[in-house]
Amino acid sequence: MNSCSLSEKDKTEGSHRSPDSDKTQEEERILQTRRQIRHKILIMSGKGGVGKSSVAVGLALSLARRGFKVGLMDVDIHGPDVLRMLGLDEAFDPQHAQFLLPPELFDNLKVISIEVLMRNRDLAVIWRGPLKHQLIRQFLSEVQWGPLDYLIIDSPPGTGDEPMSVAQTIPETQALIVTTPQEISLADVRKSINFCQKINLNIVGLVENMSGYTCPHCGKELPLFRKGGGEVTASRFNVPFLGALPFDPQVVEAADEGRLLLLEEKDSPFFTALKPLVNYLVKVLPPAAPEKAPEAAFLKFAVPLLDGKSAPKLSVAKQFAIFTVHDNRIQDRQTLAAPANIAEVPAWLAELGVTHILAGELSQNAQTLLQRKGMKVVTGLPQEDPDRLVEGYLLLHS
Repeated sequence: MNSCSLSEKDKTEGSHRSPDSDKTQEEERILQTRRQIRHKILIMSGKGGVGKSSVAVGLALSLARRGFKVGLMDVDIHGPDVLRMLGLDEAFDPQHAQFLLPPELFDNLKVISIEVLMRNRDLAVIWRGPLKHQLIRQFLSEVQWGPLDYLIIDSPPGTGDEPMSVAQTIPETQALIVTTPQEISLADVRKSINFCQKINLNIVGLVENMSGYTCPHCGKELPLFRKGGGEVTASRFNVPFLGALPFDPQVVEAADEGRLLLLEEKDSPFFTALKPLVNYLVKVLPPAAPEKAPEAAFLKFAVPLLDGKSAPKLSVAKQFAIFTVHDNRIQDRQTLAAPANIAEVPAWLAELGVTHILAGELSQNAQTLLQRKGMKVVTGLPQEDPDRLVEGYLLLHS
């Protein structure tokens, strides 16, 4: 990897900018991202092997399945596991942290990891602190997360560069610390708590993972280690104890095979035990209240264009005519250049606030992606003046 940039920058434009100007713009983008995300939760552990990533991914999935807008950011630079656990091989849209997720999660979960940038995921990442810090900043400044209720950040074990960079870049972040009941793990957790206290990082709570194992034959719960150590440690340091999660072979197997997305929560002791934890987080860190729709809502229509008329196919569209409609009348019309990459069209139209797309021929996959972005899709329309298409639709639906 020669660069950790998520997008190709304009070299000509960049040659005329000063480093100070670039840094200021980056700071502004980071601040804008922070404002759009209501709660940021850093998943930490004092040592490796405690199932920290499983908790991070499980928490993100549980919140997204409840309908919340969730981001999952893997900043474990040297051992990223999130994409493999979810079976996400290739990003559909890296700049929007969007993968080809199941329909029920597509609009609610965004995922980013350093593995998006790696041609060979088996290669070691040999980076020092400054490069790690810059990558985390780029995840926040270049990825267009959009409004989120929760951003779950999976960090590497310990108290090194990555959690420090997150705390410096997003000072309002709250830490959730994962441990196991073993004394050696609890000793390292005490260091994590001390780390958070020293840098004024609020701790939302402590979770004891792998606290037991339910025998599939007799149904009896068997302790893998001694139990209760996490709760005692939390009480000693006056940190909320969020609960104990059992060892679940189904989760381990599904994560290893990259099919954690397909695991039914109701069939998993781990996800069942995670529910009270999610309930607690939603209570103490409530999502943003849904905005009330205006009484007379504006609609936005998009028509793909070719030579000034509606394009026969989305793939040949050079421009889009964008119409703003209020009270069933066209209030504004503008023509915008189409994204160079057709895969970027659904997210681009969604950012413009498009509610309807009127087109000729659209593949079923394109229709599905646009519908998942909340757009009504109308196809099979003739090649003609886009104004007529919109006016005809409004007349038909008035």
